[in-house]
Amino acid sequence: MKSIIFLEAQRSGDLPPRPRPPWRGDSALEDGKLVGVDLVGGYYDAGDNVKYGLPMAFTVTTLAWAAYFYKAELTSAGEMRNVLDSIKWGTDYFLKASPGQNRLFV
Repeated sequence: MKSIIFLEAQRSGDLPPRPRPPWRGDSALEDGKLVGVDLVGGYYDAGDNVKYGLPMAFTVTTLAWAAYFYKAELTSAGEMRNVLDSIKWGTDYFLKASPGQNRLFV
């Protein structure tokens, strides 16, 4: 649970109501605005204000594998919904960052 909450604390963007880290607020709500693309969301890397694509992709992939391999354990611990929400948070950002064929914002 604590490692998932740590990841939730790294979220960038318009956070859902009542985030589990109560001190965490919205951030970077204008990412991509200068180029006319909505790049709000995703995860910061290591507690800074930078969103690196490769570490974020690794994290989201690892979460997806964990959800698959440890479904019973995560469900029993009451964390499966949080893991799935965390995966969606990252994949939603990646979809925004690739708005068309042969186009990727990094």
